[in-house]
Amino acid sequence: MTSLVFRLLDHHVISGLADDLAVADDRGTVSYAQLLHESACIAAGLHHMGVDAGTAIVLDGLHGRDLVTAVTACARIGAVPAASGDFRLVGSPPVLHAPGTEVTWDVLDKAGRTEPHTAPDRDAQGYEPTLRAAYPDIIETLEQGGTVEAR
Repeated sequence: MTSLVFRLLDHHVISGLADDLAVADDRGTVSYAQLLHESACIAAGLHHMGVDAGTAIVLDGLHGRDLVTAVTACARIGAVPAASGDFRLVGSPPVLHAPGTEVTWDVLDKAGRTEPHTAPDRDAQGYEPTLRAAYPDIIETLEQGGTVEAR
């Protein structure tokens, strides 16, 4: 079976839903293609900062497209949503608090644009149920090709 994030984004884009709405929030809308690109760039930026598969990451105070992008970026690298950890994405716009440094969302995005992170072939054992339990509404809506309403 392919990875969860591939099924949530990449598959929909490949299957012709690229222009369909993935997220609608107070700032506007994001298509599946845009969400795939943004999450791949943020994932690569996080990876450059030391976030790898299995790394615990706290998503705190994120809303709307920022939360959906962060969740799908974490899924791209296999980072595990957690209540505590050395890495925290906090606020709006998000800021990554990492050991010894803080990096803004726009810097993570720019750093990741040089080589956006691809979806893994498969998830680590137990990863999918963990992500589903942490963000059931986001996962279910994207899996069905729907729009996450995050207003």
